[in-house]
Amino acid sequence: MSKRPDCSKVVRSAAQRSNEKRFAAAVIYGHTVLNNPRLREYYRKKRKEHQSIWNAAISDFLSRPKIEKIEVNGYKGFPGNVIKIKAWDKFKVDVVNVMILNEAGQLIESGPAVASPLSGGMEWDYIATVMNPCLKGSRVIVRVVDLPRNVVQESVVLDST
Repeated sequence: MSKRPDCSKVVRSAAQRSNEKRFAAAVIYGHTVLNNPRLREYYRKKRKEHQSIWNAAISDFLSRPKIEKIEVNGYKGFPGNVIKIKAWDKFKVDVVNVMILNEAGQLIESGPAVASPLSGGMEWDYIATVMNPCLKGSRVIVRVVDLPRNVVQESVVLDST
């Protein structure tokens, strides 16, 4: 058997250091899951057949949620208008938040979207509560958060008058 190589003088790239930090955070999340009965049971039910709870938690931490679609056709600037979001994650999308900004970047409204009951947590609806008198140039920002608190954000600029 050979000796383990001495890597003490190896200079890691910024990407390698970033990945090391991310994996270290994933390990901390794995410990959190194992020490939390509710999370432990959740991952026990969601894991693959021969996958450990630990590996399922690490895998979930290392994969970010995805925003597939932000549908703004139903939003005309009136209370009650609906913005539809399609978002998914390897395990679970936990929260979808929506912000609507006017052309100057001022907040018109914000709040949580609600999961559509029959979508399995992949389709979310945000129901507008405030009048937006000038749609043109307004921006809809969607933030999706999964169980380990990974966040992705996308925005759509409205071009309707």
